[in-house]
Amino acid sequence: MIILGYRDTPTSLGIVDNFECPRCLNQSSWHLSHLKKFFTVFFIPIMCTGNVYTLTCEHCGYEDILSKMDFINYKAKHDIELSFSEGEISGEEKKMKLKEINIILEQEKEIKRKKAIEESMEWIELASNKSDEELLTIYFKERHKYLPSLLIAVTNEMKKRKLI
Repeated sequence: MIILGYRDTPTSLGIVDNFECPRCLNQSSWHLSHLKKFFTVFFIPIMCTGNVYTLTCEHCGYEDILSKMDFINYKAKHDIELSFSEGEISGEEKKMKLKEINIILEQEKEIKRKKAIEESMEWIELASNKSDEELLTIYFKERHKYLPSLLIAVTNEMKKRKLI
């Protein structure tokens, strides 16, 4: 009898950034993780079948799936911090390298924001049909249940009604 299966091997690289979570709205630390998926025979990993890269909000557990390029950039931030803490690079070198990487990451975040805004267009009518109480509930109590594109539509509707 041959036993076939799959195994996931997670690797947590630790905290790599600090910014506001789109779900819980808290300023939070973000953990970088890499999950390797393997095909196994007799519980022995034989072949990697895929990789998943994530940033996870420390406060609410929201996971943002990263592209391989974003993962590489966040890992570079982690490696720079590690090199600095071990005395391999100076504070000035650390500052310059982090500035370069942060520019690239901000550009990627802006692209994601624009995409979410475009996707929110389909949610505008839904948000406009909600009562003030429903909008406030979605925004403050249940935002973890909704897509960022719907939250953008809800936020814009709340601004129109001067609820926030």
